[in-house]
This record gives sequence, C-alpha cells and structure tokens, in this order.
Amino acid sequence: MWWDSWRIFFGGGSTPTASSVPEIDASSGALALAVVAAAMLLAWEVRRRKRS
Repeated sequence: MWWDSWRIFFGGGSTPTASSVPEIDASSGALALAVVAAAMLLAWEVRRRKRS
C-alpha cells in the first residue's frame, strides 16, 4: 500500500512499536485548567491596574 513507502522515514521499514505515553486523570486536568485560568486572571488584573 501507499503507506509502506513512508515507513522508510518513520521506522526504517520495520513494524512500528508501541510507545508509552503519560496518562492524565480528571483531577490533574482540572488542576491544570485552574492554573491556566488563574494565570489569565492575574494577567488581566495587572493590565487593568496599569490602565488606571
């Protein structure tokens, strides 16, 4: 098939091996979103105070 030619670039012609990826649970995801939201609110507040 056409994807067999791409194996030259992405695996040297051998069969691809499974790779380990880190998992994220719901509590870690919620914490990450809370950190991003807090950083955005802090940046907004700093800009608002500079304008005044």
